[in-house]
Amino acid sequence: MKIALVSLNSVWEDKQSNLISVENCIKSIGNNAEYIIFPEMTLTGFSVYNLDLAEDLENSESIKYFQQLAKKYNLNIIFGLLISRENNIYNSCIAVNKNGHISASYEKIHLFSFSGEDKFIKSGNEIISLSWDGGWGLSICFDLRFPDLYQILSKQNLILLNIANWPKDRVLHWKALLRARAIENQSFMIGVNRTGTDGNGLEYEESSYIFSPLGNNLNPVMSIGEIKIFALNLKEAKLYRSNFPFKNDSKISYQKISKN
Repeated sequence: MKIALVSLNSVWEDKQSNLISVENCIKSIGNNAEYIIFPEMTLTGFSVYNLDLAEDLENSESIKYFQQLAKKYNLNIIFGLLISRENNIYNSCIAVNKNGHISASYEKIHLFSFSGEDKFIKSGNEIISLSWDGGWGLSICFDLRFPDLYQILSKQNLILLNIANWPKDRVLHWKALLRARAIENQSFMIGVNRTGTDGNGLEYEESSYIFSPLGNNLNPVMSIGEIKIFALNLKEAKLYRSNFPFKNDSKISYQKISKN
């Protein structure tokens, strides 16, 4: 399978400009990928204080536009958006298939209290997987620091995904954690991060990666500007799990914890 990662330099709180950039990226990959993935809060940057940016899940103009793009270009698309639902605001990762249907909507579980995200955004409470080829487990940015989430997701998914706005100052952590999640879960670990500078003055560097189940940093088969296209062989993950089945020995919960 061919997957395009877009290290988008999102214009701060400007949905229209970012939608134009999104379509230009999609146009530029042509038939070279089946999937395309954009960073967290694709159309606004990591703006968690301006709740007017949130859109109703059932009536979102942005989602409708992505659905049109998916059908027009015959692509499966994943992107980030602030969503309002039942009087709450969620930091969401949304997957739209090539037929224009919403395949999944994941609401970020681990909110970044260091930035105050938890004061404005409600935490999700559901672990979400996509039934796309190989199975895809969805996550967003700060989720990456909580490995138990990925242990659960990897039970039924060969691909784990994190879309992020992960600042340059901590990019060493980003890369190390992506590699660790790949190794410990025997899964492909995809991380899609933005670039540029946001409205809070935080800098981001190009750091979108795919790590193999063995922890290898995969090289793209093609690069087009801020887009990198990768070829994944899902048999690699299946074979590795079969030959070295340590996941069968996992014990997520423990009956007793002793303190001596």
